[in-house]
Amino acid sequence: MPYDIGVDVGAVSVNCAVLDADGHVVHEAPYVRHFGQASRVAHSVISQTMSLFDRGDIRSVSFTGSRGERMARRLGAPHEVETIAQATAAVHMAPGVRSIIAIGGQDAALLQIDYDASGAWRLESFAMNGPCASGTGSFIDQQAERLALSMYGGAFRMDQDKLDQVLADFVALGEQSAYPAHVACRCTVFTKSDMIHLQNKGETLPNIIAGLHHGTAANFISTMLAGRTLHDPVIFIGGPAGNSLMRKAFRRYFPGLATPPHHASLGAVGAALCTRLAGRANTLDPAVLADNRTAPEEEFARAPRLALSRSHFDADTTLPEIPDTQGDPIPAWLGVDIGSTSTKYALVDAGGRLLHKNYVPTRGKPIEVVRELLSGLTAALAGRIALVGVATTGSGRNVAGDFLDADLIVDEITAHARGAVAIDPGIDTIFEIGGQDSKYIAIENGRPTDFVMNKICAAGTGSFLHELANKLGINIVGEFQDVALGAKNPVALAERCTVFMESDLAAHAQKGAARDDLIAGLCYAIVHNYLHRVVENRHVGKRIMFLGGPSLNKGIVAAFENVLDRPILAPKNREVMGAYGVSLMVRDAFLRGEKKTRPRDIGELAATEVGFKETICRADPACGNECKLKVYRFGGRKSVWGGDCGRYEARVSDLPAETDYFALRDDIFRRHLQAAGNGHTRPNAPAVGLPMALHSLEWAVFWTTLLTRLGYRVAPSAKTSRTTVTAGVESMTAETCFPVKVFHGHVKGLLDAADFLFLPTVVNIPSPAAEEKGLFCPMVQSSRYLVAAALDIPPERIIGPTLLLANGPKALAHAVGSALPSGHRPTAATIHGAVRAAFAAQNAFQADLRQVGRSLLDLLPEDEPLWIVSGRPYNLHDERLSLGLGRLAARLGIKTVPLDLLDVSATPLHRFPRMYWGLGSRILRAAAATAETRNRFGVHLGNFSCGPDSFLEHFYSHIMGDKPYLLLELDEHSAAAGMITRMEAFANVVRENMRLSAMSDKPRREAAP
Repeated sequence: MPYDIGVDVGAVSVNCAVLDADGHVVHEAPYVRHFGQASRVAHSVISQTMSLFDRGDIRSVSFTGSRGERMARRLGAPHEVETIAQATAAVHMAPGVRSIIAIGGQDAALLQIDYDASGAWRLESFAMNGPCASGTGSFIDQQAERLALSMYGGAFRMDQDKLDQVLADFVALGEQSAYPAHVACRCTVFTKSDMIHLQNKGETLPNIIAGLHHGTAANFISTMLAGRTLHDPVIFIGGPAGNSLMRKAFRRYFPGLATPPHHASLGAVGAALCTRLAGRANTLDPAVLADNRTAPEEEFARAPRLALSRSHFDADTTLPEIPDTQGDPIPAWLGVDIGSTSTKYALVDAGGRLLHKNYVPTRGKPIEVVRELLSGLTAALAGRIALVGVATTGSGRNVAGDFLDADLIVDEITAHARGAVAIDPGIDTIFEIGGQDSKYIAIENGRPTDFVMNKICAAGTGSFLHELANKLGINIVGEFQDVALGAKNPVALAERCTVFMESDLAAHAQKGAARDDLIAGLCYAIVHNYLHRVVENRHVGKRIMFLGGPSLNKGIVAAFENVLDRPILAPKNREVMGAYGVSLMVRDAFLRGEKKTRPRDIGELAATEVGFKETICRADPACGNECKLKVYRFGGRKSVWGGDCGRYEARVSDLPAETDYFALRDDIFRRHLQAAGNGHTRPNAPAVGLPMALHSLEWAVFWTTLLTRLGYRVAPSAKTSRTTVTAGVESMTAETCFPVKVFHGHVKGLLDAADFLFLPTVVNIPSPAAEEKGLFCPMVQSSRYLVAAALDIPPERIIGPTLLLANGPKALAHAVGSALPSGHRPTAATIHGAVRAAFAAQNAFQADLRQVGRSLLDLLPEDEPLWIVSGRPYNLHDERLSLGLGRLAARLGIKTVPLDLLDVSATPLHRFPRMYWGLGSRILRAAAATAETRNRFGVHLGNFSCGPDSFLEHFYSHIMGDKPYLLLELDEHSAAAGMITRMEAFANVVRENMRLSAMSDKPRREAAP
């Protein structure tokens, strides 16, 4: 009997299936990952499969998959496009199927099948993910690997042979979930941020894992479904289809979802079917794949060989023994750095000598890990030290600080700077690469004067390196640096984010690049990512200290040396530098008398009983999120953690709380909004839904006045909630920025609450200069059409005038009149009057805002710093999009005002004439006014994937020059911890700049007559 063999060589695995003459699958090879060794693994799988059959009975061997085409060419074998192979096999295995959800290692696709009268199928439509691998099998693998330590404990070491068992345990743990936690899955970086934040807050692993799968399904619906209607039957194929949590998540949307037999190997089945149907036959020798000499290597861009020649790399991480104190304990201060991937402690004496240290994985259990570290410290130094004070830093500093009843809680930027300067007072630049964050710190006279952290991208971080090394089967400890330094011809890889880089590695390996050269190329890639995405155009000094886990890797240090052409200092104990720095800071505070000694015992801290109960947050009666909180009991102390808004994050500040000017702005907005809707509408008037998103967060007073004067009753949407976000994300027909997704959610919530929807096409806004166009971005301008298509809103329900707000009342009146429903259209005079009233109401609202701003500036002392927060109103004034920035700043004692409280229209914009974007013009004017005023400091709040911001942020940076500023880039993730860290660090930098400015002014004042 003739047999046809299909081989699917994908980005992650090799799958193989054998069909008999009737098209039945008679053999399916076990699913096997290739870890970058696709040719070697394919050779093994094909050889073993062929050995099961008489060679004379094998009619054909054909290929599919992202890495199959090159192999097919080498072997002279047929190759079929992956989507066609999958569709062919799906129709064969599940006759009558209409919709196929296909998720592989790095690809995700949606295939829709139609049939003609004869029953012949055709591919009606298909959609595939772009270069980003989020939401694919590889994406789930990454999260399972990252959580392995949390699942198995501190003794676990990741072995690639264990990955299948890890995934099985990962899914089994998720099946125990009580409720899925909210996890953003638009990008692997957002996912990790949310998961780490949830772990630090004490969320259970089962709930996090279940939330990851629910988020992945929701992301697929948002990006791939794009408003399409899927017809039953719907099937789920690919390796992840074997994951019960993924099936459960997709069945929320498609209750009848089925998983056909051989779901992981349908690509291979389809390749064999296509060859059989085409009547092709071939023979091949799989040994060709084992001979690397027969594999032509394509030309790649190359980088210089890695070598350490000028840098100081201290590989010794040991500490000398603590001398015998003869029964007299040494007074000591403990610093603990709770990071996203590792937790460290450093113990110092009064002279700043490092007595003891430790570095262990956090495992997503910050409290448990800290207790274990304290137990180990007690066992090592029992009776030899007297603990005086404790301080914490790192992403888990607040929850661990509560547990330890810390004397000091400090952001990691300040802590690293303090420790680094103690090691080498002459440094002027610090590069720090952690597990999830990368940092640049400028040092002047031993103090931090500027800093920047990676925005939301983990490219160029330790987790980036670790995950990619895992994909190539390389142990990150020791083996990685040996392979990198031994590579003779490193491949010059592009600067990419984690998931894109994974795709790049797969593509280069497919084209024949040697694994060792790719590892060395990764060293250069992490350096270029860090320098271009983090440091950008900031000054890099001559004495650079490199800190963080990757600084223990000689390959990375060598890449920095080669790229910068200067020596790099990688000092001893650098892996605990944050803990060392914060231990020095708490010691300093005690020696200065700022902190009082109280009885402390490390053993008692380690033995502190920890308990918690779950409850629902009721702090804000107007909030409908119903966030789950963990109420901890640390001994006799209570500590509350959880929620999306950061209310329980910003908790320790030596400064008194400040006025929340964002809340004040919201109060003024709500007051004018209420006044706009009063007294002009009949009770039975038709209701018009007003989505409180995008332009409405600045212009809702105008819209409400206009509509009520025209005889409509305005029904505004409620504040953005988790439900709003979910509804918006799941209704998208195209990938957009987060504010547009939120807008979709607001509109969806109004569909059953109003007769009409007010969805204007707002083209522009008034500008200070005639030559400026004042335009909204295309996404905002076209939001009406996007949401109408996504939600299938009948045109007769939409009031959608095209409005050029810069053109004045007369032009607007005509546009409004022509857009009103025919049965509810008042006279032309009424329309003109309504437009004039709307402009008057909007101007009164803005005048009240500016009055608050003027009063603040008039009373502000010259030596008191003021943060000016720029951004689009829909980012600044939606608490879900801003993560409560204004409220958090007020709680941290930072005087912070939103841009729209200030009148910057008179500020010239000489360097950027004819500015295209209306809000961009306002943002850059705010930057110019801030740069020129000594005690003002700029913060710009943007969002991921914003087109105008992609260049406005560079313009903003150019205007600010050498003056420190803070860029915050937010998106679907709901964790506020990263933003709080940046705000706390920036507050320290601002204080230092104000101090230096005052010192430079003093000689001038003394010299004045």
